[in-house]
Amino acid sequence: MRRLFIAGTALFTFAAVPALAASPQRMADKDFARLSKDGQKAFADIVQAQQALGNNQNGQAQSLINDAQVRLTKAAKDNRAFLKAQDAMQPAPSHAAPKRAVITGVEVHWLPIGGEYAVTEALAPEKQTALAQANTHLKTGDTKLVNQDLQVVGTDVQYVVALAPLEMVSGDINRASVFMDGGDAKMATEALQNALDSVLFVSDSVVVTAQPAIAPAHKTSHKKS
Repeated sequence: MRRLFIAGTALFTFAAVPALAASPQRMADKDFARLSKDGQKAFADIVQAQQALGNNQNGQAQSLINDAQVRLTKAAKDNRAFLKAQDAMQPAPSHAAPKRAVITGVEVHWLPIGGEYAVTEALAPEKQTALAQANTHLKTGDTKLVNQDLQVVGTDVQYVVALAPLEMVSGDINRASVFMDGGDAKMATEALQNALDSVLFVSDSVVVTAQPAIAPAHKTSHKKS
């Protein structure tokens, strides 16, 4: 799972899914706006915290975990999360179901934490380059350049979204922090992995109108802009 995250933005890479046509001129702004900035940063923190623990940099890991807690609390209020049961959504064909699923029939808040464009047809080399550039520019929020790149691609593209179950992931991060306080880096690492294993990849069509989420409780009061 770690390879799917891009440090600093927590965006994902995706394979192709059934086509979803849209106008490139309006697509990028809409798609980027759906993502939770703080949710992206929280997952970047999670990945980096795991790496720090693997390098015995426990102090750095604790700081990243603290920041992830704060980011998720902010993300719960940014009007990007939506309420839905996991079994009401189908994983994107290019991805298996999450290793760790939400209980069947239980509605939870899903936070859009990443996305990328893909195509189902073979592309000429210059169009493959343009598609890769579109995804790179999407990660930095440069939607004007995304639109230009997609015009070069010149075919229908599809958008796959990475969703994190907000309440479940927040609980994982809180547990990681508690384990770190107790000096148990191994269990903290497992809690972080649980958060990563909960991410669901779906096609754009299931992302419905956002509903404000209830801010998850967290044990720290650290703040970071």
